[in-house]
Amino acid sequence: MTDYYQVPLRNIPGLKEGQDFVTPKGVVVPNSKLTREPKPARKYAFCSDTAPTKTIIPWIEGVDLLYHEATFAESEYARAKQTMHSTASQAATIAKEAQVKKLIIGHFSARYTDLSILLNEAQAIFSNTVLADEISTIEL
Repeated sequence: MTDYYQVPLRNIPGLKEGQDFVTPKGVVVPNSKLTREPKPARKYAFCSDTAPTKTIIPWIEGVDLLYHEATFAESEYARAKQTMHSTASQAATIAKEAQVKKLIIGHFSARYTDLSILLNEAQAIFSNTVLADEISTIEL
């Protein structure tokens, strides 16, 4: 429609802000005729190399995608606390309490050759959890 009304490029920012367009002849073209509703913004949060803290929940609440470290399994809780890292259960609990849509866990300890231990632990609390890896693409 912007081509039909020959809207100059200088008017595009105004249209994006909701302004109507006025043709050189004084005809007012409503903004709704020239634009469509934008797609909702996608929100992403990244919490890595850190101990879990509930103080972040207001900051990440409702994000589409949360990456949270899950360095250890819950069986290594004492080690996680000592090194200021998170367990998979703690990451999942943060995701659940923050009502995020999807959780990616990563920053795994090298002691785990089978990451399903961490994935299963997290999914028991927050089912929409996936493992981070270097080649995956996540669609939102």
